[in-house]
Amino acid sequence: MSDVLESLNGLIIPLAGKPLLLPNVAVAELVGYRLSQATSQGPEWFLGWTLWRDQQIPMLDLDNLLADGTEPEMDAQPRTLILNALEGVPDLHFIGLRVWGIPRARRLLRSEIEQVGPGSSYVLQRVRVAEEPDELLIPDLSALERALEQGGLLHRAR
Repeated sequence: MSDVLESLNGLIIPLAGKPLLLPNVAVAELVGYRLSQATSQGPEWFLGWTLWRDQQIPMLDLDNLLADGTEPEMDAQPRTLILNALEGVPDLHFIGLRVWGIPRARRLLRSEIEQVGPGSSYVLQRVRVAEEPDELLIPDLSALERALEQGGLLHRAR
């Protein structure tokens, strides 16, 4: 039982800026990128809606939301990472993130993770993981859900 507390199966998610670190259980699926309904309203980080398994899923651009300003590599292919919603916001079961590549699985031991900086509005922690070249961001998924709800972005145009 103690092994469960000392390790975590995670995914390193490529963004144009710093990659994300998420537990496997947060991710529902990785699919090709497409918007079923783009939007010109709302904040720049809200891309619109994608259709996944007969559901309209709100799409976010975390690179824009985190104000990283990094452009994706020229040959990078966008993909949609479908995340399980956590907060119990009415009518929000999943969130889509635009990512720039294929996530990489990684078994993480507690001893391999080091906090390197404070979080921010949408980042719980900035960490370094043994043998990973880049700092990783652990996103605040609850804050993302609240931003969608408070911004009135869950009521899509028909």
